[in-house]
Amino acid sequence: MLKMITDPDILEAYNEDALGFKGEFNGLFRPDSESEVMDIVRDCASKKRFLTPQGLRSSLTGAAICEKGAVLSLERMNRLIDIDVKRKMAVVEPGIVLSDFKKSVEEAGLMYAPDPTSAGECTLGGNVATNASGSRSLKYGATIDWVQGLRVIDGTGRALAVNNSPVEKMCAGYGAVYRPARLFVGSEGTLGVVTKIHVSLTRQPANLFLAMVFFQDLRSAVDFIIETHEKIELRPASMEFLDRMCLDIIRPNAKGIAIPSDAQAMIYFEQEYDDDSEKDACLDLWFPLIEKHTPLADDTQIADSPKEKKHLYDLRHHVPARTNEESIKVVRAGGCKISTDWAVPHNHLHQLFAYFNEIRGPLGDMMVICFGHLGSGHPHFNFIARNSAETAIAQKIDDLMAEKAVALGGCVSAEHGIGKMKRRQLALQYPAPVINAMKALKREFDPAGIMSPGNIFLTE
Repeated sequence: MLKMITDPDILEAYNEDALGFKGEFNGLFRPDSESEVMDIVRDCASKKRFLTPQGLRSSLTGAAICEKGAVLSLERMNRLIDIDVKRKMAVVEPGIVLSDFKKSVEEAGLMYAPDPTSAGECTLGGNVATNASGSRSLKYGATIDWVQGLRVIDGTGRALAVNNSPVEKMCAGYGAVYRPARLFVGSEGTLGVVTKIHVSLTRQPANLFLAMVFFQDLRSAVDFIIETHEKIELRPASMEFLDRMCLDIIRPNAKGIAIPSDAQAMIYFEQEYDDDSEKDACLDLWFPLIEKHTPLADDTQIADSPKEKKHLYDLRHHVPARTNEESIKVVRAGGCKISTDWAVPHNHLHQLFAYFNEIRGPLGDMMVICFGHLGSGHPHFNFIARNSAETAIAQKIDDLMAEKAVALGGCVSAEHGIGKMKRRQLALQYPAPVINAMKALKREFDPAGIMSPGNIFLTE
């Protein structure tokens, strides 16, 4: 069996996530095959050694950090096994970096649609573990909508092949198991180790333009989002939101893009089109809508060339990168970044923003940066807490907003997962019998309770 690494200097490289959080563990495995994974899991189960699968540690909820036992890094299981252009399918190992996989698919003339912001710093296996999505989930959905089958080594060391049936209709038992691969999507390493992933692909859009629209107030930006949903002729691939703080962050790097000084918010959207006539038709629909909702319509930026699109795309993605930098600073000083991940139906966004303004008083002068997937009803409020007292305040605000989101028909976590930081919110989402059923499922696949301790559940 593959020997467990115990060198402290090597272990340290696997002990910090994107937010600067650290755990405490005493071993590391780096398998490069499913058979090695199977041996490792069986050995850990027999010894009651805890085991946490790990990708590239881009998790924002502490899910990838190991608090006890050993880390099982999947970085060496990074092979692209097959791209079937005719069937629009691909088979990969979990450690493949998402951006590398997407590039290979594009070179084959197809597209893998999910596009988390951290595509260059995350793995496809990690995406499966957290059901990652990204900006284009507005049109294309999340990882769960693209996974068609998985190979999994469960907590006993058994190899399982779980595949979704291609038939449109099914009535064979409980609805939750009609697409069995879905059981493992979002499981955050608690049921086993994914060793092979089958995903569906789609055709690349013929063309795409990006737009940045500026608003003098938040309400107008949300109204713009809501009315866009009502226009059935429009189907943007993404609709992203940046608040005033975000605009101040990107302004120094804008390079020729004039961000209005009185702009309080920005919506960034992507629109696909087939040819110039369809592009003109799309713009004819977009601009009256833009002019209706903002007096800053003339400041709208449209990017159509590859260079222009990359510039706007990089500006948008500079914001979460900068936010994570601020997080690492405060963590090292005893603080914490708390990021909301709730989502609501888009027509309830006004209520959530209003509720935040009602309860934000205790935050004082704490830095709050808000951006995210507003088209999907999914903004991220990022609270940069400078010390433990501020962390407690930010967590309370996060919990109150999550509770409100659920009351409005939404969810506590839309893409980051529960991990270790959101465990207290699981009970806001589900009644006790549902949580107990999830725990029973974990016991079935992981009877020794060794897999990813501390993820999802407060108690196991």
